[in-house]
Amino acid sequence: MPVSVEWGNEEKTFVIFTFEGNWTWEEYYQGRKRGIELGNEVPHVVNLIVDYSKSSMFPSNMLSHFGSSIDHNPKDFDICVIVTQSAFVNALVNALSKYKKKFRFRVVRTLEAGIQFFKEYDAQTRPSQAMPSGS
Repeated sequence: MPVSVEWGNEEKTFVIFTFEGNWTWEEYYQGRKRGIELGNEVPHVVNLIVDYSKSSMFPSNMLSHFGSSIDHNPKDFDICVIVTQSAFVNALVNALSKYKKKFRFRVVRTLEAGIQFFKEYDAQTRPSQAMPSGS
C-alpha cells in the first residue's frame, strides 16, 4: 500500500505514516483516517512521524491538502517529525513551521533517527510511558 499507518512504539505515543512510491490523495486520506482511528484509541497526545524517504513524488495541490489536514486535525500533536532527504521537502517544512506556529516540526534524514528522537522526547516529556533504556 502506498500510504501505511502504524504505531511507532508499544506505548502508543507516536504513529508512523509511511509513503511509498507514487501515491494519491485518496490513499493519503485513507491513511489519515487510519491515523485518526489509532489516535482515538488512547487518551494522551499522539505525535507523528511522516516518512517520505521511500517516495519521490507528491500529487498536485500538495499545499492545500496538507494545510487543510493540519487545520482540521481531530487531535492535537506536540511535534511532527518528517523523514526526508529532499531539500524541497525540508524547505517546505521550514515554511510550514513559520505559518503553522501551533505545531512543531522537525526534519530528519532516516526513520531510525525519527524513532530515536521520540525515544528521547518521550523520556523527557512522558517518563511513565518512555521505554526503559535497555530496550
